[in-house]
Amino acid sequence: MKLGLKHLQERARKGSFWWWPYISNLPETYTMPIFFPGEDIKNLQYAPLLYQVNKRCRFLLEFEKLLKHELKNVKPDDHPFGGQDVDSSALGWAMSAVSSRVFRLYGSKRPDGTWSNVPMMLPLIDMCNHSFDSNAEIKKKKEKRAARCTKLPLCAGSGEGPQGSVVVAGREIKKNDPLLLNYGCLSSDLFLLDYGFVIQSNPYDCIELRYDAALVDAASMAAGVSPPNFSSSSPWQQQILLHLNLEGQNADLKHDLEALISLTVEAPLSILTEVSALRTIVALCVIAFGHFPTKIVEDESLLKQNLSPTTEFALQFRIQKKSLIVDFTRDLSKRVKLLLAKESAP
Repeated sequence: MKLGLKHLQERARKGSFWWWPYISNLPETYTMPIFFPGEDIKNLQYAPLLYQVNKRCRFLLEFEKLLKHELKNVKPDDHPFGGQDVDSSALGWAMSAVSSRVFRLYGSKRPDGTWSNVPMMLPLIDMCNHSFDSNAEIKKKKEKRAARCTKLPLCAGSGEGPQGSVVVAGREIKKNDPLLLNYGCLSSDLFLLDYGFVIQSNPYDCIELRYDAALVDAASMAAGVSPPNFSSSSPWQQQILLHLNLEGQNADLKHDLEALISLTVEAPLSILTEVSALRTIVALCVIAFGHFPTKIVEDESLLKQNLSPTTEFALQFRIQKKSLIVDFTRDLSKRVKLLLAKESAP
């Protein structure tokens, strides 16, 4: 947020500093969910993202109160924003300007000789769009550069750190082709929250499934796995759950299920145990899918209508999440069939 406040300060100066041409050309509005109308926030239909949106909105409102309290008795000549009122809307603009354009690059040099990573604004470089199949990358100016190198000016760097960065072509770029950078292997949640867009068929997207004993019991029953006993686990089972950080005060209830897909067909314990576990997870996915009030075909039909950009983003996002659940469920079901075929083989 410090960098965002700096944006607001420079915007209040209006031309009295050399950053002004850059600040004045930043978008006036952004498409992050914190700016969505209330109905389109609901249209996202995905509880983990709704939680993050509400959390950010609450932060902005609380920060506005804190800022007004701190600046209440500041003299006009000492006011960091030139006497202008900075409300939650302005703070949201600043936060979005930073989150959508900042790069984490090398900053000051540590005593051990390594460089710290600090967020930096890179004028002109931040005009490059995102692609997982990027054709360029950002490097420190001190690094050796390839012969084919597109240099873009940078107004960043301080102290002993690098005095700039360059965009280096990763492959031959034809005339009029856009320069594409990889913003990171992020989930669709983060792309929408921080950058304000949705990537179709994001290979790095994920679904958050909360570990809840009663919910797992219900999924086990739905999958025909009996007897479910997650709600009344024995002491040795509770100990395992503690080691997995699924129980206790500091429990981390979000876990990556990619390991399930990466496992070989061989079951770690027994085939029947593995099948029971996978069927339970498939049932959990079905339950999660059922929490969406609309179907994919309904969303796709709505997308064909004349919609506002925020409504379109909300529809694209929830289609992405639903499709991910469908694909993941299909993959796990195939794994169950392979295991059962192995079990029944002579």
